[in-house]
Amino acid sequence: MEKEITSVSLNEKAWRRLKRNRSAMFGLGIIVLAVILAVFAYVVSPDNSPSANEQILPLETHEPGFRIHILKKYRRHSPGSSLVEGLWGGFIKNYDPVPVTQYRFTSDTLLYTEYRGKNFPPVERSAAYNDILGGGYDTFTPLQRKVLVEECCLREQTYLLGTDKFGRDILSRLIIGVRVSLSVGLISVGISLLIGVLLGALAGYFRGWIDQCIMWIINVFWSIPTLLLAMGLYISAGSWIENKLVLIFIAVGLTMWVDTARIVRGQFMAVRELEFVTAARGLAYGDLRIIFRHILPNITGPIIVVACSNFAGAILIESGLSYIGLGIQPPAPSWGTMLNEYKDFINTDRAYLALFPSAAIMLLVLAFNLLGNGLRDALDVKGRTE
Repeated sequence: MEKEITSVSLNEKAWRRLKRNRSAMFGLGIIVLAVILAVFAYVVSPDNSPSANEQILPLETHEPGFRIHILKKYRRHSPGSSLVEGLWGGFIKNYDPVPVTQYRFTSDTLLYTEYRGKNFPPVERSAAYNDILGGGYDTFTPLQRKVLVEECCLREQTYLLGTDKFGRDILSRLIIGVRVSLSVGLISVGISLLIGVLLGALAGYFRGWIDQCIMWIINVFWSIPTLLLAMGLYISAGSWIENKLVLIFIAVGLTMWVDTARIVRGQFMAVRELEFVTAARGLAYGDLRIIFRHILPNITGPIIVVACSNFAGAILIESGLSYIGLGIQPPAPSWGTMLNEYKDFINTDRAYLALFPSAAIMLLVLAFNLLGNGLRDALDVKGRTE
């Protein structure tokens, strides 16, 4: 009986090798989790207000695991956000949050103890149910209004990572900050790939004076520190581009194409001498067709690896720009901005305020580096057997 022979594609073989690499799969898992958090940031965040900026000043710098009841006192004629607007940019709050330690219900009034902070005594207060609900419930009975207040206006809030100096939930701001880091990495890497692949392909394929001109440009950009170049581009373009996030995309993208261009150039120089390229020239195919339809698909492996490395670098550059005040502007949360805000707490018992964003940056950068190393090994088929 003849044994059935099954063919396995190169992509499937690479995926099998990647799956056996535990560190690469760990990095991939972290990246997938980060993407899910970025997409559903305002769904999973405890504070789903825009930029997770719900400030409750009496709760400033409370330790991780702090728990308290929050009373929502709704404003009259103040509509909130729609579902689509909330999922994209956060839900605008139409109530005033009041921290409460104790409360009890009477026939038509809520009696509660308002928490005013660590250094201030609590205050006993009372509020009618209709006032808490923001009006509009005059036809409801006191019992119905009581049920509404109990179900809709009182919640127990647990701050798993504590609060910052403005009483904001740190965990929520870290989750929203994932969006900034991934968006900067994705768009910046896209810009760097667009420029780097194009210039590297032209330099490696045509060589001669074209290669010399492009290499001169590469060497100029290579001699300038990446962060310094990003700062210069950010500052020089700031007068005619108002959106700071777009500025970061451009600044980071224009500083990271050099690595891509050098690798693509080297790959093109090696592949252009192979037989299938010679055959394509013999069939009178044009240079652009040979570059983009014959050579480029055969060097996607190294490009993917350098893209992962650039993704990690883009996150670090954005964090550095935000740390020195040239990145995302408050109140929008960025891990670099959070690190800048909390750096003064390093020598205090609140050092975790700076450690949390630092750990987030480190973990995401590590994930991309591990995945990049794993892809390098998986796509390198020289001397490998299945």
